[in-house]
Amino acid sequence: MLQSEIGPNNLKLRTTTHKLKLTFTQKTFVEETNDPSFHMNIFNLRPFHQLTNEHDVDETELLDVVGQVVTYEDVKTYNQGDDQSFLINVVLEDDQRNRIMATLWSELVDQIQHHLNESADEPLIVVFPHMKPQKYRGNYSVRSCWYQTKIWINSTLPQSIEFKSRLLAARQSNIE
Repeated sequence: MLQSEIGPNNLKLRTTTHKLKLTFTQKTFVEETNDPSFHMNIFNLRPFHQLTNEHDVDETELLDVVGQVVTYEDVKTYNQGDDQSFLINVVLEDDQRNRIMATLWSELVDQIQHHLNESADEPLIVVFPHMKPQKYRGNYSVRSCWYQTKIWINSTLPQSIEFKSRLLAARQSNIE
């Protein structure tokens, strides 16, 4: 990577806890690498118990979460002036049966909605990078954050596959 800038990470919302941030400019040049020694773990997944126990929750840090969608509410319309947005609340569960509410806005609603209505033969596993923690009535939840948050649904990402394996193993041990 060439022609990028490094500066203090003092934004209102941060995608990393690192004290510095990397800023791309119009002149930044990035080249793909296929070096197997290069670290490719792109998520810093936050365990749900840290949020449900309010353990070290920094509300200025955007979090990465993975979980199974276990329930959801109907899509709601939110009006602010002439602007209209859509949101949906889904409940995510981790492999330890901890649950957290996730509020998805706008295009993420469109991306997940048809998956919610499909057959429940397989668990619906989602990975969300850059979710914003928020406290409401003493409990933490997460919500999508403008254009930062993306969604991977039943993906082949290593983190998604590992989570699904742990989830199925935990379910199997509960049956025995």
